[in-house]
Parts: sequence; structure tokens; C-alpha cells
Amino acid sequence: MVKPMRHIVSSALLAMILLKSSYRYFIHLAIWMALLGLYTFPQLRVNWPSAVGLKWVLVHDIAYGFINFHLFYVLVFAWLPSPVKQRQYAKAVAGTLVVILLFAVIKFLVGYYLFPDEVLQGMFALTGMPKTYMSFREYLPLTIRTGLGVALLAYGYRLFLQWRNTEPEDRILATAAAQARSRYDRMQEGSRQLLHNLQLLTPVLEDGQKREQEGTQAILLLSDLLRYMLYDKALEKERVPFRKELAHFERYIALRNLLHPQQRIQLHTAGTPQGAIEGLRLQQCVEAGLQQWQQVAGTITIELTCSEEEVTLSLEIPHQKKIHQHIPLFPDHA
Repeated sequence: MVKPMRHIVSSALLAMILLKSSYRYFIHLAIWMALLGLYTFPQLRVNWPSAVGLKWVLVHDIAYGFINFHLFYVLVFAWLPSPVKQRQYAKAVAGTLVVILLFAVIKFLVGYYLFPDEVLQGMFALTGMPKTYMSFREYLPLTIRTGLGVALLAYGYRLFLQWRNTEPEDRILATAAAQARSRYDRMQEGSRQLLHNLQLLTPVLEDGQKREQEGTQAILLLSDLLRYMLYDKALEKERVPFRKELAHFERYIALRNLLHPQQRIQLHTAGTPQGAIEGLRLQQCVEAGLQQWQQVAGTITIELTCSEEEVTLSLEIPHQKKIHQHIPLFPDHA
């Protein structure tokens, strides 16, 4: 049962690869021949009444343009991708010359066996005079010159494809690196705050009167925050559901009130929490604001005003300048 299924899957994958390759081939062929038709249309119109002239245009431009397309296609999709990606330019040039020589042989054989008069005839012979044809040595410089032009076009197109394909990858890598850096900074700041809270918790635990009630409550809050800041999968992403972030922010405020009894914080929330927010952003904004009021004793009021697009965080102490922070919110699916 397993072998037939494996065979079916392999066949399906092979069919998809072939379908994709054939689709790419015919799309490029159609574009190439359309451009070639535009190029040869004036000559076709002029030589239409002449059978000899019409055949010369059809063979020399259309048929050999079709062969040159395959030279272009082989270079772009078969030979050049690997050396261009690895920046092995000498290898790319050497291999390109070999491919051009192979196609030169193909062109000569096609002309020799099928169209000698249109391809290999050196000069149009007068009536009654023998025809003269070019040898391979004489024909080679002409076809190499054409092949080099096709190769330059193929190389430029390959570079364009390489740039187009690698630019999204570079953006993805840059975004991933920025997100990793942001997570690292957030974790580092969170760890620093947790260590500071542990240091503040020590005097509470040493006080027999506070140990059982305030100490136990502080340990539970600190453990919950530690689990959220270091192990919660939601923080692995850049954005966290605002309701979840707000719940842990309230625990952070409760813990801070236990560890800083001389500086009580009152939290007021207005509006409906919705959307997503950058993880630990509320906590970081509050810590940054409170750095200015380390020596201030009394009640600090924090107001969170929620709207659809942002949350406004305000810190206020009586007789002190109010601090405002505007934090953007994002849709839950973003």
C-alpha cells in the first residue's frame, strides 16, 4: 500500500515540475517569436511577392531565430543559474562559449542538410555559374557573433531573474533578523526587570509580617510574569493580543505596588481593548516614564485610553507634568 502511494506522489510531483517547465518554455517562446515577428515583418512584407526572398527571410530570420531562442533558453535556465548564483563568472563564460560552439555546429548542420542556399551560399551565383558555399570554418565567425549577442541577452536576463528572486528572500531574511533582534532586546529588558524585582522581593520575604501575605502574592505574580515574558509562545511573535497583554500588564502593576509601597500606581482603562500590540510595550513605556520620578513618593495615575488604531498611555503625578505615549494597535490577523 505504501509503495503505490509513494509512486503516485512521485508521479504527481514529476508531472507538476514538467507542467511548470513546459509553461515557462512556451511563455518565453511566444514572447521571443512575437518580438521576432515584429522585427521581420517589414522584410516579410517587402519579399512577399518573391518566392526566393520570402524563403530567405523565413529561413534566415524565423527558423534560425527559433534556434537562437533555444540557445537563449538553455543559457538562461539550464547553464547560467548555478555559476551566476555562486558568482563563478569565469566558469559561466567558459561554459557559455562551449554552448555557443555546440549551437554553431547545429546551425551549420541544419544549413548544410536543409537550407544550403539560404544559409551557406556565399554569393548569389549568376545563371549558369556554379554556386559557392561556406565551409564550417568560414561560417563559424558569423554564427559565433550572433551567439555572443544572444549570450549577452541571456546573461542580462539571468541577472534580472536572480535579482528578482533574491530580493524577496533578502527582505524576508532582513525582517526575520529584525524580529529576532527585537525579541532579544525585549527578552533582555524583561530579564533585567525581573532580576530587579527579585532583588526588591528579598526584603519583603525577610520581613516576617509581610512574608506570608504580601510575599506569597508577590511570588505568585512574579512567577506568572516570568512564565509570560520568557516562555509564552505569544511573545515569539511581534504582536500579542491586546487583551492578553493588558491582563499581564495589570499583574505587573500589582507586583510593582507590592515592591514599591512608597510609590503606588492606580490604573484606569477607558475604551474597549481590541486588536494586537507589540509585546511588553506597555510595561516598557511605564518603566521608561517612571525613571524620571524615581524619587517621587505618592500616587501615580496611569490611564489607558483605547481606540481602534492606538492606545494612549498617560502617566500623571500631582504637580508634575503629564507624560503621554501613543502606542499603535494592529488588527488581530496582521
